Amino acid sequence: MASNDSSPRAPLAPIAVLFVVSGAASLVDQLCFSKYLSYVVGATAHAVSAVLAAFMAGMALGAHLGGRFAARSKRPLAAYGALEILVALSVAATPLLFSVLTPVYVMLARSLPSSLAILSLVRWLLAATVVVIPTTAMGATLPLLARLVEDRPTAAERGRALGILYAANTLGGAMGALGSAYLVLSALGLRRTTLAAAAASAVVGVFALWLARSSASRKTSDDSVSSGSESDESARADAKLEQVTTGGVLVASAMALSSGALVFACEVVFVHLLVLLVGSSAYAFGVIVAIFLVCLFLGASLAPLVERLLGDAALALSLGLSALALTASLPVWEHLPSFFHGVGAEVTTFRGREIVRGTAALAALVVPTTAMGLTFPLLLQWAARQRGTGSLVGRLTAINTIGAVSGSLLTGYLVLPALGSQRSIIAVAVVFAVVAVAAAAKLGGRAGRASRIVRIAAAVCAAWAVVAGVRAPRWDLAKLTSGYNVYFDYGRGAEDILYVSEDTHGGVTTVTVKEGVHTLLTNGKFQGNDGAEISAQRFFAHYPAMFVKSFDRALVIGLGTGTTLGTLAAYPWKHLEVAEISPSIVEASRRYFGPSGAAALDDPRVRLFHADGRNHLLVSDQQYDLIGIELTSVWFAGASSLYSHEFYGLVKSRLAPGGVLQQWVQLHHISARDFATVVHTLRLEFAHVALFYGGGQGILVASNAPLVTSAARLDGLEAGLGDKRPDRPLKTLVGDILATGEGLDAFLAQAATSAGVTVADLVSTDDDLYLEYATPRGNLLGWGSREELVSKIGAHRDVAAITHMIEP
Repeated sequence: MASNDSSPRAPLAPIAVLFVVSGAASLVDQLCFSKYLSYVVGATAHAVSAVLAAFMAGMALGAHLGGRFAARSKRPLAAYGALEILVALSVAATPLLFSVLTPVYVMLARSLPSSLAILSLVRWLLAATVVVIPTTAMGATLPLLARLVEDRPTAAERGRALGILYAANTLGGAMGALGSAYLVLSALGLRRTTLAAAAASAVVGVFALWLARSSASRKTSDDSVSSGSESDESARADAKLEQVTTGGVLVASAMALSSGALVFACEVVFVHLLVLLVGSSAYAFGVIVAIFLVCLFLGASLAPLVERLLGDAALALSLGLSALALTASLPVWEHLPSFFHGVGAEVTTFRGREIVRGTAALAALVVPTTAMGLTFPLLLQWAARQRGTGSLVGRLTAINTIGAVSGSLLTGYLVLPALGSQRSIIAVAVVFAVVAVAAAAKLGGRAGRASRIVRIAAAVCAAWAVVAGVRAPRWDLAKLTSGYNVYFDYGRGAEDILYVSEDTHGGVTTVTVKEGVHTLLTNGKFQGNDGAEISAQRFFAHYPAMFVKSFDRALVIGLGTGTTLGTLAAYPWKHLEVAEISPSIVEASRRYFGPSGAAALDDPRVRLFHADGRNHLLVSDQQYDLIGIELTSVWFAGASSLYSHEFYGLVKSRLAPGGVLQQWVQLHHISARDFATVVHTLRLEFAHVALFYGGGQGILVASNAPLVTSAARLDGLEAGLGDKRPDRPLKTLVGDILATGEGLDAFLAQAATSAGVTVADLVSTDDDLYLEYATPRGNLLGWGSREELVSKIGAHRDVAAITHMIEP
């Protein structure tokens, strides 16, 4: 049973350090894979789920194969090193593979029947094609390293060693999440970050091979002196191991499946809530994932001690405590907005505010997630006492991974939309309680170890969890959606909530009413209303429509309140398409914003697509005369993909000759350099760009044909607009242009000089992710930042050039 490269003379510490690095690299790999695949298959919840399923399927397959191979492996540490090198090589190849994947996906998406099920299967298969090798290799690592602990003299030492390895890998994942968000991705970009993660895996592999060879050499030398005594010691250690029974394996497997499903069900709900309460920037996502993994690490680190004190009964107690901690932590969530509001005036630096976000996430997660972090490591402690530890670890890890992806998908698509976040937490707590009672009954413990009192305590915790969940008061949704996490010093006041919908597509969508004005919010962030903002939302349609050459086909990316769509529908379009990622926004718009414009969804010319706008353009074979983009702020994680050089190139390829692009762009809480980056990136693909400023909003209008029209044409269009006509003649709207042509060029030059860069440096790409990591820092700017930026741009306004855009 003893492994050839495992011995007391092969210390665990360096192997654990390697596993920390391996965990960090794996997390970075997952983030990079997800980002690359979002460019190919889109960022809808269905697309993200397909990617997650492919990633987790590879991990589960690897754990299964690794467990089977571990039982026969004579040099598991060397095999681990070889796997890490395989991970490195396959990860390094992924940027090239993803570039090949795009045309394949487009071809399949266009040729196959229009079915979400078929499209999801295609996405899963394509994702699996790319990630199957690295993820399978990653999944096999823990079972192989578990083989290293089998020759340790006592079950306690085996369990401790196995717990250290699992905890080390989890800690590495947390470090990878933080490092990628705050250091690596923003500094290196996507491709070089992927290659850096591959290099880290390669270094781990080389050191593992060196350790294996060094250990084997020392062991050979020692064996020549004391092979007989060591063989006897190994035999005695092996004799102390328990012979695993079929029933024991089945119970442990059921617990592993339950643990994976419940922990990742909680992760779905926690991330959903923390995006609402902590933030939705790329940095906030990094903090959320890191804190979740840190708490799991804390639980895994405590597992050996808890198991030593309580024996097998520890698993039942940890499950009961998880249930109780989930319901006991419910009040914490409701107080997080007040926490952000309370520190808003004092914390005015980016670092300070990110620390506040981390503190808020930790306060919400530390108790329940630490308790949950005990569950699977305790199962590994059980596996450490059985013969064939490596094989058992592989089986349990594979089953746990299958449970994880099942729990994620079921919660995201069924439980969360049906119950909402608070009731979902309560539902998961109830299931934890049921599993705790089952564990107390089935895992009674080894003779003399499992305390009846501890098992009763587990059942009591489970019962209290159910009672606390049932009696928990409902959250104040107005407080939860106040949005204080964005600017800290500003949130929404008391408003009546008419509509709320929670799902993995759009987060928390709400409609509020105050003094007769309805407001649409996503995760507490303003999206539009039917009051003072309605004029600005109509400008999104009027400004570009002035320069459209043909009214054949238009695409609107992002429905919002539907005001822009309704205004466009008043123009003589033959076909109108809408790409909206969130079904909840569509439902809210239909129900509350019909008179504002959403009623146009029932217009026979309008076709609605529940799709990611960029992906819709990618797979579409249509040519559009107008593409309009009405989305939220660029600093939202993933939103910058609609402001990149590659995206503008895609738009250009989908516009008919003379076609026009319209894009809302934020002017508030954004630096001059970042705004200039948006404009210059757009200018790289479009020769003619005009920046309008109307209703306090910035609207970019771009085309590769001159932006000119005639007064007579505009008068004719205006006559057919009915109640959707602007509050002043169309031909006067050119007066809202803040800058165009040489004026914009002058602003770009000034912004570049002030930032100490060249104009050529003002570009954001899918690879460098500049805007995704730069723009969240703009939220520190004061509320006067919009006027300051408008003043800087307006200083270059060329009145003569603007006037000539309207021909007599």
